[in-house]
Amino acid sequence: MVLPTFEHLPEAKQARVTAALLAEFSHYPLAQAQVARIVTAADIARGAFYKYFLDLTDAYQYVFQQAMREIHSQLPQRPTTHNTAVYIDAIRQFVGAADACGYQALIVMHYRYNEGFLGVQPSRIAPPKTWAFTTLYHQTLRDVLLAPDTLDARLAQLEAALAE
Repeated sequence: MVLPTFEHLPEAKQARVTAALLAEFSHYPLAQAQVARIVTAADIARGAFYKYFLDLTDAYQYVFQQAMREIHSQLPQRPTTHNTAVYIDAIRQFVGAADACGYQALIVMHYRYNEGFLGVQPSRIAPPKTWAFTTLYHQTLRDVLLAPDTLDARLAQLEAALAE
């Protein structure tokens, strides 16, 4: 993903570059993203960008993985019938909040444009129920991010599907 040069940067500079990536990919699909805007926002030289990342796709994957780690760190490790309410509440908060975590626009852009551009990566092999729960949660999140007015109906649908 990121090149070793990026990992050796001071934390403040890494944070500045990451913030510039997040802003770019939250406002523009990967196909329309520009290194020029990123380097201007991060206040780095264009050549430095290519010392940190192979290309725009590499930079996108870095910031998307950062977002996924942070978003998922707030949730129990394995979805089960016993923690369904926690996951449903997390979806409601993520969609309903004024982007409290700072990643909502990135995820919307991912679902709307970048997922199709990059292709869907196969999920890891998990126990059948864990796979089913995870698939339903992510599909519900995708549905409500792309059509926020369906939030209550989709969450009710998810809750009914996961009821014991």
